[in-house]
Amino acid sequence: MPALILLVSSDPSARHRTDVLLSEAGHLVASASSLQQAKRLLGTVYPDLVIADVRLDAFNGLHIALRCRTDHPLLPVIITHDAADPMLQAEAQRLGAAFVVKPLENPEFLPRVKDAIEEHRRRQQPIRRWPRKQVGRPLDAELAARPAQICEVSYGGLRLVMGDEQQVPKVFDLRVPARGLTVRMRSVWTSRSPENDQVWCGAELIDGGARETTGWREFVDAT
Repeated sequence: MPALILLVSSDPSARHRTDVLLSEAGHLVASASSLQQAKRLLGTVYPDLVIADVRLDAFNGLHIALRCRTDHPLLPVIITHDAADPMLQAEAQRLGAAFVVKPLENPEFLPRVKDAIEEHRRRQQPIRRWPRKQVGRPLDAELAARPAQICEVSYGGLRLVMGDEQQVPKVFDLRVPARGLTVRMRSVWTSRSPENDQVWCGAELIDGGARETTGWREFVDAT
């Protein structure tokens, strides 16, 4: 299963370059342009790693590191900066984050990303709000009446993969024909696989009432 990385940068050009670099290395990327957007995504997408630039408009990446240390203590964080800065590096390390100097195309960056993800997966425990379950075999589904396959599920949502020609709507009906289940979902992030151009999507369950929520939880428990 590809790792999901939350990338936080207020610079669109730098964010795009880093997104491409990470995607070409085989990772899935969910991007945020602000501290507020990153905080929202941290509550819904459950990444394997956070990479945040020091400069985030009125805030900085250290705010992300502090939030992760408080709310997600096992989640690794890498802080990036344009130049070496011993004070910033010391503060990042105090908050449990790694510090990497740009450009990120340097040969040390991707191995550090890989090591951080592997260490996280070794140490990871079920501290998520909704424990995530990997589906043994991808489960056929329909996203807005188009074919998709479910790869991971949780009480709060799921990860799925679709064909390369498809666009993911912001809000959609997800149907699982084999289980007779239909629920309403909201897309939180999408990422294109560099290996086969398939589109990965993380989505959260929209509360449609007690009956729909119960049906989804029963589906997750049985999967």
